Amino acid sequence: MRARSKPKGPTKAEKMRVLVAYKNGDDWKLVAKHNGVSVTTARRVVNNGHVNQKPRGGARMGRSKVTPAIREALERYVDQNCSYTLTAMKEFVANDFPGTELSLQTISRHLIGMLYTIKAVRIEPVTCNSDANKIKRKAFVEALLQHQQEGDYIVYYDETNFNIYCHRTLGRAKKGQRATLVLPPSKGPNLQVQCAVSAEQGLVCHRLERGSIKMAQNAAFVEEIYQAVTSSATWDANFQGKKVVIVLDSAPAHSQTEQRVQPHEDLVLLRLGPYSPMLNPIESCFSVLKAHIKRFLASRTNLLFESREFNSFLESRMRLLEEAARESLPCITQSLVIGEAMFCQRNVEKALRFEDMSYGM
Repeated sequence: MRARSKPKGPTKAEKMRVLVAYKNGDDWKLVAKHNGVSVTTARRVVNNGHVNQKPRGGARMGRSKVTPAIREALERYVDQNCSYTLTAMKEFVANDFPGTELSLQTISRHLIGMLYTIKAVRIEPVTCNSDANKIKRKAFVEALLQHQQEGDYIVYYDETNFNIYCHRTLGRAKKGQRATLVLPPSKGPNLQVQCAVSAEQGLVCHRLERGSIKMAQNAAFVEEIYQAVTSSATWDANFQGKKVVIVLDSAPAHSQTEQRVQPHEDLVLLRLGPYSPMLNPIESCFSVLKAHIKRFLASRTNLLFESREFNSFLESRMRLLEEAARESLPCITQSLVIGEAMFCQRNVEKALRFEDMSYGM
């Protein structure tokens, strides 16, 4: 077993013996020799009159412009409005602390030191977490949990849209050059994709619509969802005698759905609370779908400039969008829906506790 090595340099107790000997008028050099303290160190201890070492490192308060009060002010500025620029904060500091002028680099360095980083700004409506909306959100969650406990078949449905300008926002180019993507001058009409998903089945059904979706079309799709669920093998094996619960939001196309849809005794339409996309798993499924669509269109950009066998460029492009949607929809698998539903379950618990939600997915 290796012997424990002696710490580098004399200990505080050893240097203290030298200092005490000096103060008592004894031979402090002899004491230093017997305690293993060098003459240089012993002389420094005697001259200083103490054995405590001065602190090293850290800000030198006599020279540092950015005092703790200024750091607190910087933090307050950012918390007030996350979109303030460094120039704006420089002016705020000059106004709040007369005689203090900081460089932009200094402000940036201290913000990074306080773990503030640049992020994309998300808009959050002021009513998102109002008491009224949190009450409605909690009511939805309680109804959803009740249906889960009763073993009902829960389906989430919504719609998304895209056009020929659906592309990745990041690309690669040589240094000093722009990453550009040449596209037709007009976006053209949107292609609407209606989807219904469930944890038991994955993608239940879908429908593609050119242009906007009317309320009558939406009601017809709800009936299509009901028929797809009740005719499935999963329903016959595990959900006989249960209810089909279709979760939907309050989009304009979903207005009057309760009045327009064909009534069924075992059909329940459950409305999401306002500003509650974080409680709907299909929103994250759409993000995955859009990523696959962008990948599909990226490899076929040249087809946007060809009419192919169709009568017009418009028809050719709409057919390409429909092909992109059909090729990408299989990415919405059962495992994906289950994973997103489990993620939303965390927000379900927050809604029950009446907590604020981060708007958006």
